[in-house]
Amino acid sequence: MSALEDRQVLSARGVTVRFYTYAGVVHAVTDAYLDVYEGESVALVGETGSGKSVFTKALTGLIDPPGRIESGSVLFRRRDGRVVDLLKLSPEEVREIRGDEISYVFQDPSSALDPLYTAGDHIAETITEHRGVPKGDALREAVSLLRDVMIPNPEVRVKNYPHELSGGMRQRVVIATAIANKPRLLIADEPTTNLDVTVQAQILDLLKDLRSKYGMSLLLITHNLGVVAETADRVYVMYGGRIAETADVYTVFESPAHPYTQLLLRSVPNPLKKIERLESIPGTVPNLIDMKPGCPFAPRCPFAMEVCSREDPPRVDLGGGHVVHCWLHAKR
Repeated sequence: MSALEDRQVLSARGVTVRFYTYAGVVHAVTDAYLDVYEGESVALVGETGSGKSVFTKALTGLIDPPGRIESGSVLFRRRDGRVVDLLKLSPEEVREIRGDEISYVFQDPSSALDPLYTAGDHIAETITEHRGVPKGDALREAVSLLRDVMIPNPEVRVKNYPHELSGGMRQRVVIATAIANKPRLLIADEPTTNLDVTVQAQILDLLKDLRSKYGMSLLLITHNLGVVAETADRVYVMYGGRIAETADVYTVFESPAHPYTQLLLRSVPNPLKKIERLESIPGTVPNLIDMKPGCPFAPRCPFAMEVCSREDPPRVDLGGGHVVHCWLHAKR
């Protein structure tokens, strides 16, 4: 097993996920990769259906039948310094890490919270499960965690059931549960999608504050480029189940190299550039069951060449950590 770089928390390589359905084989994720370093915020960006959520669930084996992780490695540095490949561990070993050293915040807090349990019960269960803390002590710690996520009157709210809380408060309870064991990596999958704009901003500010307070790394999955500009240090752009481009956040907004990234940025207000008129991306996302050879973006790309629909795009290193998978930048 290869060692991670000094500050590297997680390194995924060649992750491929397929879903074997009656309609055919869904090529959900193909040869995807990702790096996360200590204390940084990484954004995984792409349209709905691009494979973002499936990829990040695959990192800790959260793929249920008919899905299957076909190949890849996910190296993770644990608190004690050991480097493990999460895809080679037993389900019990992965479960020990998930919820403790790697935690998830999913986009719908209502589905993440059991209506029969109070806010305090959810948080306390995570603490007792992974640290063996007595229930009473865990509930007292839950009050402190609710205070950390800026819930007013935490001594009262700890006894509330999910239906007694607003959508923003429910999401804060989910975040409190996720950070209860001070994870090394927090994976937040569209954590602000179902919230109004004001609450969205509060949740993003909260995630930034918690990242600083606990020294954890953040992997943020989103289709919202405004969220990316606000929170990310580095960005991975995903399309058709593949990584299309990666760079630091400034480079992605200032000089995107992949045509998909360029069009994506033209479809939303860009904080770094004045755009007279927003544009829509022509066409539709690819059918992942009927995957054609070549670049998955070729049918929608205004610069597509014959080779684009015939061969997979090469990986091109543009320097400074800027990588693009595109024939336009290949040396031929």
